[in-house]
Amino acid sequence: MDDDGGHLLGELRSLDPAVRADVVRLLDRVVRDLPAHWRRRTGVPQLMVFLDGPQDVRMERITLRELSEHGYLDEFSRWAGGVPVAKAREHDCAALVHGNRIHARINRIGPFGSGWHVPDTSVFVRIAHRDLKMIRSLSFEFDVEGRLLPRLVFPRRILDTLARARPS
Repeated sequence: MDDDGGHLLGELRSLDPAVRADVVRLLDRVVRDLPAHWRRRTGVPQLMVFLDGPQDVRMERITLRELSEHGYLDEFSRWAGGVPVAKAREHDCAALVHGNRIHARINRIGPFGSGWHVPDTSVFVRIAHRDLKMIRSLSFEFDVEGRLLPRLVFPRRILDTLARARPS
């Protein structure tokens, strides 16, 4: 993403206003609630975010076992987009959220599990909508603040970009 969020804003503004409203609702929920789910040791969990009625957005954990129902985990990047597509059939719009180190967690890469504990540095959001022909894949970098009680913090530009992208 550009430093000013220009790429994200352009991507969102290119969507039909009704689709953009749904996508921005999902992204707002991710940015608002992901810090509560994040842990330094385990990183960004796998989450499914989807519309639940006209106003509500739900966020649920999805396990690697549940993900494996869609394909072999070692080929995650090939089929990961199908996960939100299946959920979007039921709920109009859905997103799969995971950290950029998901492959290390799946494969436990590194001697003595060292790759397992390398922290995520960004969040991937794969979005499917019933009115979109293609899945959108977005990524957001984040910072970690605090040593004793660390917490995930999104840069202000991401919050500002989402606010500017909301349909009028």
